Amino acid sequence: MSRQLPVVVLVETMGSANLGAVARTAAAFGLSGFRLVSPRCEVDEETRKWACYGQRVFPGIEVFDDLHAALKDITFAVALSRREGRSRHKHYHLPLLAEKILPDLPDQRLAFVFGNEESGLSLEHLKACHCSAEIPVVAADGSLNLAHAVTVTLYEWIGRNRSTDSPPPPKNRHEEPASPERIRDLMERCRELLAQVGYPHHRSTLEEEMVKLEAVAAKAQLEDWEARLFFGMIRQIEYRLQHPE
Repeated sequence: MSRQLPVVVLVETMGSANLGAVARTAAAFGLSGFRLVSPRCEVDEETRKWACYGQRVFPGIEVFDDLHAALKDITFAVALSRREGRSRHKHYHLPLLAEKILPDLPDQRLAFVFGNEESGLSLEHLKACHCSAEIPVVAADGSLNLAHAVTVTLYEWIGRNRSTDSPPPPKNRHEEPASPERIRDLMERCRELLAQVGYPHHRSTLEEEMVKLEAVAAKAQLEDWEARLFFGMIRQIEYRLQHPE
């Protein structure tokens, strides 16, 4: 079952490039915009450069003076933070929250809240949210860039769910399996080339060796581009045999 798209809230964001990168991520995951709380930068040329096709979400960006106003229509807000403190809310690792906790809640308007690049979310910001979550990293002092954190969070909530519940996207054309006709043509070209160089030189016959080669090709389940790669190699070998230097 597809999940409701969340609201992304950026608090006091400082970098124009990060705004653009978040716009690109928002567009990639199907969001039509995001919310800014007291931003310390503007949508400028740097933002547009980093947004790429994500510029289409710019009209959907909303700006608020404080976090409470930005969360007024939100029924469950998750603060992305590793901040310690006595006033800290119930805290989760993001994958656990996305997999086990949030799906069991009643239908809600969900928001993910991110702090600025320098100091993250304050304790007051954490108090405005219903819980907090962190993205697990290896380094004890490790943290992610703001735009990267948004990307990982949306993947955990939207992308991972789609990768397990939805049909896989169509393959690229070059990834299609090689047709039986193409495999037969390839095996015939291999037979002609091997005969031209006098293979084999041991007790087996060429026919016996071709049976083995055909079995290998069948087991490999060649894609079309792989078969074409072998055709190109064969043509080059044939050319060198016909034009020795």
